[in-house]
Amino acid sequence: RVVAPDIWPDAEYARGRNSPWSYIMNVCTHSYSLVWYAWSDWEAFIDWMALSGINLFLAMTGQEEVAYQVFEKLGLEDLQIREWFNGPALLTWSRGQNEYGSNIAGPLPRSWMKGQYALQQKILNRTRSLGLSGQLPGFQGNVPIALKNLWNDTNMTDNNLGTAWMDALDPKYAPLADRWTAAVVDAFGTDHWWQLDGYFNGGTAPWLSRGAREKDGVRAKAETGVRAKDAQPGDLDDWFRRGVAAYTGLNRTDPEALWSFQGWAFVDWSTEAQAASLKSFVDAAPPGKFVVVDMSVDGDGEWKMWANASFWGAPFVWTALHDFGGTDGMKGDLEHANAIPFEGPDNVWGTGFTPEGIDQNPVFYEFVAEANFRAAPVADVAQWAVDRAHKRYGLTADDARIERAWRLLVNSSYAQDLSVQDGTGVAHIGDNEAWAWDDRATPSSRLCEVYSAWSLLVDAAADVDMAEPFRYDLVNLGREVLAQVAGPAGQNFSDATPINKTLDEARVNATTAAYVEVLEDLDALVATDDAFLLGPWLEMAKAFAVEYGNDDCAADGYPTIVDCATFYEWNARVQLTTWNPTKPNASSVVKDGPIDYAAKHWAGLVGDYYAERVRRLGALAASKASAGSVVEAGEADEVQAALAYEWTTATDAYPTAPVGDAAAVSAATRGKYAAMFGGCSA
Repeated sequence: RVVAPDIWPDAEYARGRNSPWSYIMNVCTHSYSLVWYAWSDWEAFIDWMALSGINLFLAMTGQEEVAYQVFEKLGLEDLQIREWFNGPALLTWSRGQNEYGSNIAGPLPRSWMKGQYALQQKILNRTRSLGLSGQLPGFQGNVPIALKNLWNDTNMTDNNLGTAWMDALDPKYAPLADRWTAAVVDAFGTDHWWQLDGYFNGGTAPWLSRGAREKDGVRAKAETGVRAKDAQPGDLDDWFRRGVAAYTGLNRTDPEALWSFQGWAFVDWSTEAQAASLKSFVDAAPPGKFVVVDMSVDGDGEWKMWANASFWGAPFVWTALHDFGGTDGMKGDLEHANAIPFEGPDNVWGTGFTPEGIDQNPVFYEFVAEANFRAAPVADVAQWAVDRAHKRYGLTADDARIERAWRLLVNSSYAQDLSVQDGTGVAHIGDNEAWAWDDRATPSSRLCEVYSAWSLLVDAAADVDMAEPFRYDLVNLGREVLAQVAGPAGQNFSDATPINKTLDEARVNATTAAYVEVLEDLDALVATDDAFLLGPWLEMAKAFAVEYGNDDCAADGYPTIVDCATFYEWNARVQLTTWNPTKPNASSVVKDGPIDYAAKHWAGLVGDYYAERVRRLGALAASKASAGSVVEAGEADEVQAALAYEWTTATDAYPTAPVGDAAAVSAATRGKYAAMFGGCSA
């Protein structure tokens, strides 16, 4: 809640930092949260960063146009470059910062590239005017496979996904790095920060020796768990020399260059050989010029690896990654985060958060953002949360219900660092988060506390301003409760609809109805708040067809993708659901893909996709039970694939404003599910 006074007071106010940098973003944030931001959205976001004290962020927008210009001058043709990029919603995973594949939901339209290039210039002009620094993309060593063929360069490694990785010691590497860096500076200027870590999962070139890369043979699946534990360090001298080549590829053009290296690249490393390899990178840059972004999932600190090696004195930014895919679950241990940066070594150079997606768990991110301005840890975290809630809701007097609710939340949702992924039964049939239930009918003490906190906010709704801050928290708490209720409902459904086993028709129908009912209730509840609507996501995507043009988009094999409006909407829907696009008449949703990885608990998505999937699978099982037969694996796959194709290529509109009264729907929903929590004592 930000309230600007009509007349500003004549006063001076200063806050000191405990370290120079307040950092935000993960390379994935640009896809999971920011991809459809127009300039007006970026303006608001930049203002929020400035008001929050954030002064360092990833400036990844518009790099495809730079790459296009560089590779076109080297002799590559239009489609050889544009098919190397993924579609807009999946661009993160065709960039060198997190290479996964090429031409996924592509090819990338030229109009998009030019429009984002211009947008990046606006972004950086604005951030620089407010004192923020943007980390620009350095040359990662990845190039279109067509360049390997054009140059006939045996030092380039084919990843069999459309990309060739250059050896940093290849004579062609330095000139290309210089060309890239100069093109970026010419287009966007420089704040002297450069993000550069090659394969995001740590398993490949440009700095691993060629022999080790080929032996490793890792396909870069950042989204499916293949990470740096698979890397096989090569000769340490090779690591050092490749590190020197990587850094000088920056500072020949930008003499003040800082090399920012994402700690996720080595999050699973543990051996002494791996430690020595990483230290070779630290040593390859001048002192203070190699900066690690510490990205442990729970904020515990990668600096503690190798017996508190603290990155061998290299400056680092201590962050919490916290979230994959921008999923909605309430989590984040505030007491644990309270240690940042006070329990760290002397070379902490900043603090921050690095989620793959933002717009969830604001209390956690506000708490971490404030860490940079504290002289000591917060003495009473629960009281901090209570005070914040009163300010957030615009309350001028203490409200016992609000206080009790937030003390319960600090003792439950915000006292645990859960999985960074969504483990509920909303999008994942048969999944259940273990912390929430003692058994399928008995909520745990922590879930009871979450339910009780929600109930208190429901009771307080009549006396609190129903503006977005309170409404968001009210609906979000109810969403969390119903998302956990979906777990046992989905497990019961999964048990009743096994593959290749005898089916009981009555049980199938009963569990299908119960599961769908929970999902429909969830859909109706989240529809009452702006933050949980599918409609704005889709409309923001389609708006780029108006801004950038509507006639240079295509998707081979998808006959309904006929213009940029349908292309962008398809991208937006695919990212939320199948990630890799599902083709017509497919036998399964997608092979080897992170299905429902970025699942959101959004109105429209829950009701028309997750619940509809259960309806169709339930109908299949019921028909088989009635006929005395079984559901075969391929049949269930085909049902899900058909829905995935239909929904991701559909163009039906969804509301862009809340539907229903949040207080009334919350009260009714609480009443409906109260008996399930009758045994709670919180």
